[in-house]
Amino acid sequence: MVKQGHYARVSRQKKQRQLKQRHQAHADRTIAVDALAEFLQVRYHLTRGKQQRPVVRKTMQQFTAQWFQQAQATPSPWDVTALTTQTLQQFNRQLPWQGYAIIDAQIVDFQQFLMKEVPAVPVAQSLSLKTTLTASSWQRLLTTQLAVNALLGLFGDQLAQVTTDQVDQLRVGLRTTTGALDWAKAASLLTPVTVVPEKADAASQTWLAQLNKLAPADFD
Repeated sequence: MVKQGHYARVSRQKKQRQLKQRHQAHADRTIAVDALAEFLQVRYHLTRGKQQRPVVRKTMQQFTAQWFQQAQATPSPWDVTALTTQTLQQFNRQLPWQGYAIIDAQIVDFQQFLMKEVPAVPVAQSLSLKTTLTASSWQRLLTTQLAVNALLGLFGDQLAQVTTDQVDQLRVGLRTTTGALDWAKAASLLTPVTVVPEKADAASQTWLAQLNKLAPADFD
């Protein structure tokens, strides 16, 4: 007759094997830190890409690639406002005003994507977010970048010559009486100072040409 202790020992060994297998399976699915940006961009494309027009999809590919690359190099929790600010600063005058208008239209959905997907990324140390964007903080961030871009064009990219008062004055001028962003005014300020990247490949040139076909009325 087999003693009960034998069953208990076998049961413990079986549970240990199952636990080890689960840990191994989890480890096999874990995303390496240096693959975070690519993983999240693929997730964004899979969940959003089919619903977006080609020019929107390409613009958001550019935006998310920059955003996720910067986030990947940042410890968790990720500061959404700071990373978004840095991303727009990276684009600077090389992104036409139409690109900013598309990002403006997509930013709420993008943040919803972050809030759902980032905590679910299978990494060794779970990721989280902080300082998410509000409607007012996003509008301030966006109008500030547009104003800076216009002033950089005026002063030949001499950032030291750009003052806070100048930025604030232009920011106010970019808003309509209802508080909405005046894309017609943004177009008149930014179109003359937009700089097309010298080394833009054929795909980028096609994308920029698609952006240039968009008018302020397309964003009413």
